[in-house]
Amino acid sequence: MRLVIAAMITAILALAAPSAGIAEVPVGSSLTDRALVDQEGRSFRLSELYGKPFVLSFVYTSCAHTCGTHTDSLKGAFRSPGSGFGTEFTALTIGFDTENDTPEALKEYGANFTDDFGQWRFATSDLKTVDALAREAGFAYRKTENGFDHPNLAVVVGPGGRVAGRLYGNGIDPEELAGAVRQSVGPAARPAAQASSGIIAFLKSICYTYDPETGTYGLDYGFLAKAGMGVFVYAAFLFFGLYIFRSARKKPGA
Repeated sequence: MRLVIAAMITAILALAAPSAGIAEVPVGSSLTDRALVDQEGRSFRLSELYGKPFVLSFVYTSCAHTCGTHTDSLKGAFRSPGSGFGTEFTALTIGFDTENDTPEALKEYGANFTDDFGQWRFATSDLKTVDALAREAGFAYRKTENGFDHPNLAVVVGPGGRVAGRLYGNGIDPEELAGAVRQSVGPAARPAAQASSGIIAFLKSICYTYDPETGTYGLDYGFLAKAGMGVFVYAAFLFFGLYIFRSARKKPGA
């Protein structure tokens, strides 16, 4: 019974969350090489980063929700002692709001987190290219009245563009990220740990929102209310169906 309830809750939350969060490229396979434009307006290809591992993330520069928190957590992980950032791996953040994430906007956004755009690039491209890269990476986003709904995701990409691991959540654990980077240079390119890449971490990443009055992040009660109502309706239909089924079995001659 507990498994049934857990499955119901997961299904409803998944429906309420941004759609298409299934990665087209599995761990161990390679991303497609694509043309991008960085924060300086310079064109480059994704394959130019393939010389060493890099951490791929997605934001939109006008985000008033968790983009800043997620990017700041990456900054903290990159600056943690012994991380190897800049020597063992680099970073690439993609602006997926292609209408507004111009090179100028990306540079202004990125300057809040790094003073070395050589090691941490901020880039975008046309809508078709960004959508395709996002799908391969396992990132999903959906436009809303106030911006976009999306999870927080960091993809560790190894040499040759191989996907080594996907880490979900507002806070990226430095040790977990470092472990994934180390394993990314191996032939299997498997994630170092699953603590932040499971369904619980994914749900946590979409259940928090930014409060502009307090300047902090808290539970998104609107989302939770919709999810709770979905669970209630789903459960009502399930139990009603069971009731009809059991009643039919009790009828004489059935």
